[in-house]
Amino acid sequence: KPEDIQQSNRPTPKQPNPNHDDDGRETLVNSRRPALQQFDLRLPATFQKVCAGAYTEFISAAEAAAAGDENNDHADDDCDASFLSRRRLLGRALSSAAAPLLVSAVMPPAASAKVVGIPSTDISNPPSSPFPPEREALLRAIAEKSPNDVVSAAVDALVPLSPLRGDVDEEGRYASALDGEWRLLWYSTSGFSPLLKLPSPFRPDSYQYFGSIAEKEVGEGRVAQGLVGGVLSTLGSQTELWLSSGAVARKERPSTLEIYPPFLFQLGRLPGSNSPKRTIVEEDSDAEFRKVNARTEEAQLAPKNEYEQLYLEDAGRGSLRVSVVSKGDPVIVGEVFVHQKL
Repeated sequence: KPEDIQQSNRPTPKQPNPNHDDDGRETLVNSRRPALQQFDLRLPATFQKVCAGAYTEFISAAEAAAAGDENNDHADDDCDASFLSRRRLLGRALSSAAAPLLVSAVMPPAASAKVVGIPSTDISNPPSSPFPPEREALLRAIAEKSPNDVVSAAVDALVPLSPLRGDVDEEGRYASALDGEWRLLWYSTSGFSPLLKLPSPFRPDSYQYFGSIAEKEVGEGRVAQGLVGGVLSTLGSQTELWLSSGAVARKERPSTLEIYPPFLFQLGRLPGSNSPKRTIVEEDSDAEFRKVNARTEEAQLAPKNEYEQLYLEDAGRGSLRVSVVSKGDPVIVGEVFVHQKL
């Protein structure tokens, strides 16, 4: 429903702002808050009707999931009452038929959601030598929302120029460069997250977390992906869906992370909020987690996923990263991503 998608408002300068540090800088919780656009009421009436129907089914599935779990509501007294209301378990519906229904209902036949973020030109620690022109070409292609083949060609041209390849301390440099929060700008296909197929303003923003921030949010030796905003804003502006797993860099190739269970799919809030996360799905094997995701038996028996960094900068905020799922689940093997560090 259009009225359920609200614009996030920042506190006025004259009011005390709990989301600022003592020196006035914004903390991660507020600086990453999504600024959602209002639903465009000029969309065709048929499309609006389908969206409304999908939304109703989405809410119904969530309420059905919540109905059997109301007895546990009192266990989370430190969360907002509104967050723990009947909408709190909407995330559970994402693992049911409601999510595919919503995706299929609101996707126009020819829509493409491959460019999902606008790149920034801000670099906190620029390198001594200038970036290659291929980097600017990729940023421009993404910013202009160029056709997928144009962005793919720009990615292919940049990958051989990865600044960390062949570094004498590859293992240490890759770990240091990865540490932090990354926003997804572009992806090659959409098998890894159906919600990213949604058109704006329903499509959430996608983030990845490595190193210290991941350890704080999901535990030591783990990495995480988060989805914020879009349709998830019906749960509140700070709501985030978290998917996390174990991850270990390969000794002989530190650019590649081997992904391990347990796999956790959780409903929580933005990083830095110090709020508990509610577990929706927890699986201790690749096969069981893929089964939950409706993978074929062949896919369930495939080896563990490996996630390779094809291009990685170590320039602080604004660094670019190109990565690929190089092994594992056949549904997502070959998926290429472009992220930018926040």
